[in-house]
This record gives sequence, structure tokens and C-alpha cells, in this order.
Amino acid sequence: MKQLRRATTAVHVRRRDLFKYIDFRRTLSAQFSSQVADALTTITLANVLVFKFSDGPSLSAMASTLVVSLIPLILVGPIAGDLTDRFDRVRLLSRGHLLRAAFTALAVFSAVEIFSGRRAIGYFCFCVLLGLTRILYTARATSLSFLVRRHELVAADSSSLILSVIAGTCGSSIYFALTHRLPAAGFVVAALLQIFAARNYGRIETKIGGGRQNRNQLNHRQLFEQLRLPKTRFAMSATTSHRFLLGICIASIAVMIDKSFNMQTTGYLAVLGFSASGSFLGSISAEWISEQFPRRTITVIAFALASAVIGIATVFAHPRVALGSVLLCAFAFQNLRVRSDATIQANSPAASIGKIFAAYDVLYNFAFISGGVIGIAATSMLSYQTVLTSACVTYFVAAIFFAKLKDGKVAQVSVVATHPSGHRSIMPTPERQFAN
Repeated sequence: MKQLRRATTAVHVRRRDLFKYIDFRRTLSAQFSSQVADALTTITLANVLVFKFSDGPSLSAMASTLVVSLIPLILVGPIAGDLTDRFDRVRLLSRGHLLRAAFTALAVFSAVEIFSGRRAIGYFCFCVLLGLTRILYTARATSLSFLVRRHELVAADSSSLILSVIAGTCGSSIYFALTHRLPAAGFVVAALLQIFAARNYGRIETKIGGGRQNRNQLNHRQLFEQLRLPKTRFAMSATTSHRFLLGICIASIAVMIDKSFNMQTTGYLAVLGFSASGSFLGSISAEWISEQFPRRTITVIAFALASAVIGIATVFAHPRVALGSVLLCAFAFQNLRVRSDATIQANSPAASIGKIFAAYDVLYNFAFISGGVIGIAATSMLSYQTVLTSACVTYFVAAIFFAKLKDGKVAQVSVVATHPSGHRSIMPTPERQFAN
């Protein structure tokens, strides 16, 4: 019989304890500054150039967003991992954010109405910044496994994701409070924040991989074999399939809300808001849940919970019920995603962790975009109940499938090994310069 709960939770990690590690503090402070700048830049560029959410229904808004999201994913995603492994990550993060500061500053010209080429410059900066985001996200995410011990990875990843939401809120608040009437000032503030992020990344003293440290990188055959290992395969397939179904549900529910209230893009924005709220709550709960339940149980619960709430949304077909279902689905996915992130980070060879994590990141993000496209197409041809019933049944079948799929777990003896990401006990070494 499969073990549903962990035999012991003796190893408890508090997120605030991780901030005793000085380089972890520097990394998250740099991340926060950068993501505040990202939010401020994105919303300012959107207002100046791209998105007018009052123009058209949710189908159009969602389709536009998905197309824009595909650009960096297809063009930059596949090479992000190779760049992360090939170059020293401290330098990559520091110089990459200086480059972002430069392009953010260049975007000032897109806000100057008397400049004839302002729209072309704005779109150019927007695409370049999206591409840099994919590379630097991979570099930052793979650096965490060098900054904390393996049994602390879930807490570190959830802290990073919680900070992302707070940073996005701060960036939006700065825009509406200070810079919405003067977009050029918003770009200047964002550029300064990117420079601050570059400075903090440059101060990291721990060896976080890349460059000369990666002398034994895997060749293509070895990399493929690594991706086929049970732990890696289980994490990737679970996160990807859940994200795919979530994309379908979000698209279908958004269109249903639009039709119910005839309020244009209200459905799209409402679904995004509830999804973000569920993800935020999932990031908060991820560490506790990972301490209580093993990986397989978390996966099965994530799919079973999503199946149940989507089934309820199908039966009642009410906008408020549907939005609650989106929140709970996103909550379930985020717990699964944080756990899977830690699994990939903990079980990837240090010399090729960038390539493996980038493949994982591209896979589940592409799955979400594909799910959204399929959801849009299916909702235009089939009824809301039909689309959600299919998603509900698929979630349930997936829960059964992952309950049986080999996840690579072996019997462990040590207490540390029973904790998430602790497939072997890791002690601090000179390469992991933790602060006391």
C-alpha cells in the first residue's frame, strides 16, 4: 500500500530562516527589485502600445496574450538553459539586468509622442525584454539549488514565488500612484530598479554554477537519459498535464463569464485575478504541504481536487462558482509546481541543471498556452458544460494514472532524506558559503 503521509516531519524549514543566508538575501532582494521593474515596465508599455482591454471580448484578449507569450518561449526558451550553463551565472544575472536597464531606458522614446518611430522602438524593447526574462529566470531558478540545502528547496522556491506576486503588486501600484500620467518617468524608475538588481546579483559570493564550473556538461544523449529518469519524468509530466488542463478551464470559464454578463473582457480579467490569487495561496502553503505529504500524494491530490471543483463548476454553471473553481485549481497546481521545481533542481546534475530546468519550464508553459488555445477553440464550437466535463474527467483519470506511475522514490533511512528534495543528506561545503 502506498504511503499517503510522511512517516516523520522532523525536518522543518521556516522561510524566514533562509534569509540568514546572505547570498540568498541578495538574490531575493535583486529578484524583488527586478520584478517590480518588470511589472512597472510591462504595464506602462501595455498602456502606451499594446493592450486596450476595453476593446473586444475575452476571446480576442486571450488570443493576443497567448500569441505574445509564445514569442519568447519559442525563440529564447530552448537556448536559455544552454546559456545558463555556459556562462558564469553571477555575471549572467548581473550583466543581464544591466542590459535590461538599458532597454528599459530606451523604451522612454516610445512614450515621447513627437518621436516618429516611438511605436517601433516600444515593440522592439518589449520583445527583447521578454526574451531576457526567460534567460534570467532560468539562471535565477537554477541558482537556488546552490544557495540553500536540498531539503530547503521547497521553502526557497515558494519564497521566490510569493515575492514575485508582491513585486508585481508593487510595480502596478507605482504605476497607478506615480507614473500613469507620465509614462517616461515609469521607464526611468524601472531602469534604476534593474540597475539595483544587477548590483545585488553581482555581490553574490557563493559559486552558483555556470562557466568554468561546468566542465562536465551532459551531451545530448546523456541529457535525454537524464530527462527520462523516474523522478524527473514524473515531475515534468505531472506539472505539464495539470497546467495544460488548467489552460483549457481558464479559457472556457472566461468566455462563460463574458456571455453571462455581456461585459467584454471582464471574464478574462476576472479569471486571471482569481488564478493569481490561488497561485499566491498555493505558494504560501507549499512548504507545509510538502512536509506533510510525499510527492506522489501531492500530485494525486492536485489532480483529484481540480477534478472535483471543475465538476462542481460544470454542474452549477454559475460565474461565482466557476471563479472559485479556478482559484482552487490554481492553488492545487501551484503546490504541485513548487514541489516539482524542487524535484528538478535537486535531481539535476549541477553542470547541466540549466538545460534540464529550461526544458521543464518551456514544456509546462507551452502546455498552458496550448491548453488556452484549445480551450478557446473548443468553447467556440462546443458548450461550456461539454468542455469542462471533458477537463473534469481527464483530471480524474490523470489522478489515477499518477497514483500508479513510478516516481523514482526508494526506501530511505535518514530523517533528512524523508523531507522534500532530500534524496541524500547535503552538508554545507566551501562551495555553499552559508551565512550564520
